[in-house]
Amino acid sequence: MAPTTSRDFRLGRFNQIYAHLNLICNANSCDWIELDSAPDLALLKRAIEHTIDRHPRARSVQYQRGVILGWRHLAQRLPIEIEQRSSINVDPARLRAELLGNAWNERVPTRGGHPFRFIYTRTPEKHILQFLTSHTFTDGKAAQLFSGDIAEAYGRLSAGLPLDPEVIDLPEHNHDRLFLAKLRGAEALRLAWKGVAGFFHDLVMPAGRLLISGKRSGETDVLMIELPAPMLEALKAAGARRGSTIHPLLLLALLRTAQADAGRQGKRLKHGLRIVDNFSLRRFVDDPRVHKLYDCVAVPYTLELDPNEDDEAVIQRANARLDALKNGEILSELYRFRLLFQSSLLLPKAATIRFAANVLTRANLICTNVGPIDTRLEHFGPIPVRTYYSFPQLFPPGEVMVQVSAFRGHLRLVYLYDKGQMNEAQMRERFVYPLIAELSRITGASSLPEHIAAHG
Repeated sequence: MAPTTSRDFRLGRFNQIYAHLNLICNANSCDWIELDSAPDLALLKRAIEHTIDRHPRARSVQYQRGVILGWRHLAQRLPIEIEQRSSINVDPARLRAELLGNAWNERVPTRGGHPFRFIYTRTPEKHILQFLTSHTFTDGKAAQLFSGDIAEAYGRLSAGLPLDPEVIDLPEHNHDRLFLAKLRGAEALRLAWKGVAGFFHDLVMPAGRLLISGKRSGETDVLMIELPAPMLEALKAAGARRGSTIHPLLLLALLRTAQADAGRQGKRLKHGLRIVDNFSLRRFVDDPRVHKLYDCVAVPYTLELDPNEDDEAVIQRANARLDALKNGEILSELYRFRLLFQSSLLLPKAATIRFAANVLTRANLICTNVGPIDTRLEHFGPIPVRTYYSFPQLFPPGEVMVQVSAFRGHLRLVYLYDKGQMNEAQMRERFVYPLIAELSRITGASSLPEHIAAHG
């Protein structure tokens, strides 16, 4: 049952840091859904309203008391609207630029309204929905949950079926308590020490970076690539032969791609390669509702790879790191964010987030594996979905981000990069095609994929 009064919840410390990102860049995230035909906008609005009603965090506005940020869960949602656009652009690059303008030319409201914008764009050939929100609210899992809930509600309304009445909420909203509640005594101290040590390690140790020159413009471009179905199955088989999931294989491909790019410049990765990845904390809460929760609960961490190691050693190193994180080591990152948050009380917020990005993290390559996309997004009620992608902003100090997902049996790669440092052709030649070639090599394929679909 929905609450009858507004309730205030203080943001957890790592969500505070995400909220401060809006001070140095537009932290909007975008779900991009291409439909086979035009949706019924009246039904779509009802589906959106119902979905917001089911998720108290979605029915929130942000508040600030002194230096503390929080969410005010409203008893009733504020009015929402679907912005309607039309475009005569049929050139994919021009249309993509126009739609990315929708995503990032204007910040979604966080204090004066619910943190969303809903846009429907019709072209002579396409019907595209964009659901925009703030990364303070959403991670990769939450984004597709929210879009999947809207798609399901739209389908039920189209078929005249009753809507799902379940309200997705947890009694505890503070992430520090939610995920650290079970830690006691020596284990809590060990993880706290690890978080503090990691803070100073990243501060003083050299960070291996992609060798990218040029000044950042702050304008992000996006490439959305879909590989033929055999590539995903081949990667799964290659991982199984090594006793691994496919994620370490993707990290290996990124390392070799960066290594080859440095070699073409007559240089080498003398400090290895530091990659920023994201890890979901949902597994550490017993309540099954956490897997339906609309919230940002993915924590960034860094992984360092050595280009001088052979392929199998790199895979083993990545697997060992991921296994440790799954066993609870990732929770040390919450203590690191606690320290960073305390530091932020002494500095202006924009200065704090720049310090975290450019001094502490320093890695300019971000990789995140979203995993299989929610199957509810294969259809929007009776309307087939041509394709679905979800991506955040490219946050400093990132200069290249690769987001990996699987949809309808296909491996998809979303590349985000700064337009001031590379154009599309350079991005493809330096990092897209070489990465695909590395994936083919790792799987033992005798040739590269013949057809690579580019969306957007």
